Amino acid sequence: MSGIDAVSVIRYAHITDFVHISEGICTNWHSPRKSAPYRGPDHEVRSVNLDNTDLTIISLLQKDGRMSYSDIAEIVGKTEVTVRRRVRRLLREGVIKRFTVVLDPLKMGRRICAMIRVKAMMKQASLIAEKVRDYSEVDEAYFLDGACGLMLKVTVNDLSELRDFLERRLGKVPGVGEVETCIVLETIKSPY
Repeated sequence: MSGIDAVSVIRYAHITDFVHISEGICTNWHSPRKSAPYRGPDHEVRSVNLDNTDLTIISLLQKDGRMSYSDIAEIVGKTEVTVRRRVRRLLREGVIKRFTVVLDPLKMGRRICAMIRVKAMMKQASLIAEKVRDYSEVDEAYFLDGACGLMLKVTVNDLSELRDFLERRLGKVPGVGEVETCIVLETIKSPY
């Protein structure tokens, strides 16, 4: 991967995080001093200053989350203790949300990936979010600014399962309005 973009740093927020895009994801990723949002304990979004060492550590961990701190230290020219401290800070400040395992849906038997845009009644947004979090077919979900509503990334075994999800599950959630489904033909770029 060349460079670091906001989506890569966040690693596509997990469904339990439910990101609201209008809160902003990052600022000026091409300046010498980088800045990423940090949601403090008071839920205020604050910028976190990231230097080139931080960005290199992030990039290395994105490529291999199991890379040892000593290997990272050798690459960035710092001590292992310094790298460990920086990773702890990045975790504490929310730049690195968590370390996880990324599964390949195709190898798990899910052959169809679809992006679903849902127009939702804002009064029902919390209920929709609660329901969508429980659906195993939903890998990612985002509230979007403007008239877009909600965007879901869904993986299923086949088209009949997708239809069942749309009609019997998503379609029955109070507040769900118009639904537009686009089947992913090819992944061009992904952070993992």
